[in-house]
Amino acid sequence: MDPHSFMSKLFDFSFKEFISLQIVRYLYIIGIVISGISALGMIVAGLSSMQYAFLPGLGKVLFSPLFFIVSVIFIRLVLEALVATFRIAENTTIIARRYQQGDE
Repeated sequence: MDPHSFMSKLFDFSFKEFISLQIVRYLYIIGIVISGISALGMIVAGLSSMQYAFLPGLGKVLFSPLFFIVSVIFIRLVLEALVATFRIAENTTIIARRYQQGDE
C-alpha cells in the first residue's frame, strides 16, 4: 500500500500523517448542504405558519437567507482554523526534522 494514500494515513496509529486536510473540502460541502436544507426548512416552516401568524412566518422566510449566509461563514471560519492548525503542525514537523538532520 502506498504510504501516502488515504487508507494508509487512516490506519497510521502513530499519527505522523494527517488526513484532515484531505477531507476538509468534503466537510465544507456537507456543511453547505446542511445549511441549505436548514434554510429551506425555515422557509417552508415560515410559509406554513403564515396562515396562523403572518408576521412571525414572514420573519422566518426573510431571516432564512441571512441564516444560510451566516452559517456558511461560520463553517468556513471553523474549517479554516482547523486547516491552519494542521498546517502549523506539519510545518513545525518539517522544521524539527531539518533541525535534527543538521545536528547529526
